[in-house]
Amino acid sequence: MKNNTTSTWRQYEAGKDYKRRIGLYETVRRNERYYRGDQWYGSALPDVPRPIFNVIRRIVDYQICTVISGNLYINYTDEDLPYADNSATRQLMLSGTELLTKNAAYRWEHEKLDNVMYRLMLDAALSGDGVLYCWWDPSIRTGQPYSGDIVTETVDNSNLFVADVNSTDLQSQEYIILSGRDSVCSLRREAKKYGATESEIKKILPDSEFDFGAGDLSEYELEDEVSAKATYLIKFWREDGYVMFEKSTRHTVIRRGSTGMRLYPVTYFNWYPTKDSFHGTPPVSGMIANQKFINRAYALMMKHMTDTAFSKVIYDKSKIPEWSNEVGEAIAALGGGNISDSVSVVGVGQMQDGYLELIENAIALTKELNGATDTALGNTDPTNTSAILAMQEAARVPLMQVRSSLCRCIEELASIWAEMIFLYYPKDRLIPYKENGETHAECFSFEKMKDALICSHVEGSNIERSSPVAVQSILDKLLDGGHIGADTYISLLPQGVIQSKEEIIESIKNERERNKSINEQ
Repeated sequence: MKNNTTSTWRQYEAGKDYKRRIGLYETVRRNERYYRGDQWYGSALPDVPRPIFNVIRRIVDYQICTVISGNLYINYTDEDLPYADNSATRQLMLSGTELLTKNAAYRWEHEKLDNVMYRLMLDAALSGDGVLYCWWDPSIRTGQPYSGDIVTETVDNSNLFVADVNSTDLQSQEYIILSGRDSVCSLRREAKKYGATESEIKKILPDSEFDFGAGDLSEYELEDEVSAKATYLIKFWREDGYVMFEKSTRHTVIRRGSTGMRLYPVTYFNWYPTKDSFHGTPPVSGMIANQKFINRAYALMMKHMTDTAFSKVIYDKSKIPEWSNEVGEAIAALGGGNISDSVSVVGVGQMQDGYLELIENAIALTKELNGATDTALGNTDPTNTSAILAMQEAARVPLMQVRSSLCRCIEELASIWAEMIFLYYPKDRLIPYKENGETHAECFSFEKMKDALICSHVEGSNIERSSPVAVQSILDKLLDGGHIGADTYISLLPQGVIQSKEEIIESIKNERERNKSINEQ
């Protein structure tokens, strides 16, 4: 049966072997366990408490929220614009890119891409790579005669396979393969829908490829016949410059066709790039040794304190047959002599000086070396806001590289969106967008823009200056210096800092008018 496998399946097997050799599967599973708190997995320490002080999760959550803090805006431009031969063409290109830009903002909000970004960043923190995949779902209802729309979702890096594992340029790959799991019933229905023969359909059988997932729980699936799953593969490659696709299982090609696109509908980024490897390095991997030490050091300290926290009585059993700790109860002694020579009390154990300080230093240095200092986390008294902001900014500097990689990934995502819109949106379809808080829609024919050099750019505030605390601190200084009024101060405060802004501003204006009237009298 092995010789009857598809060529895509054999490429998939080669990709799995590479990931296995570099230890990707075990790395991702271990990192995911530590992040969710399963930090004593496989421990051989017997009869000791197993506390969990999840420093890793605290650091990773801080890093993720810092990288994606601040608003990100997708902006489209046409590189052909300076060479447009007439004003009509120029105006068409300007109108098209402007509509794409407004639709991207609408799509970001409508599809809740902020949540997708959180999952993307968490994937990168645990596995080293964040992967996004775009596909066309024809079943999506749009409220107009045309159905179907673009779906953007995350993919685990353990399910992404490329032709050249030493190159990080995804769009230059000879082929890309995405793997997934689906029920045999669903895959057989799909194969029948696209014309597969009965003999080919029967070759779609349940398999046990689930042990190559991104976490421990991927190994557990429902075991009834209806829910039995098989691994499917989606392969993308280019022919004459256009992306082709094929969906298949181990022995059966379900469907094959052309996407009509020039770009692969997949984009990704590394958290920390790794030399000569398609996969990046996750930050969690470098924290695990420290996390182990912190947990075990606390466990041994707890064990020591539990065993030695209370004094013990040692007595001569030849003179005192039985000892009792009951209050007020007499204890019988045999023979004469000094009873105090037959009884001794051992005091409580003493902790080695500096042991607890060592643990605290380990926690503090682990957080500091990963940028999650107490100042950055907000665990300091706000006595000098300017100094605190400066220290917070310095702590975020190491994450600028990660943010830059994320922005490049989003730019590639925006380019994929644009190409899919050009191909799959008919000219009569309404393109939704928001303006001044209201939803609008208009038709636009992108036919003439299919061959244009459309470029996407991600713009947004820098992470060191975009926090509400930083904004409020600047406004405080402007107000104290008399450079702005109270009403302007209230209107510019970040969302959520104060309630009923409009009512307060109106009250301030009314009070100002009353004072002005009094002074004029």
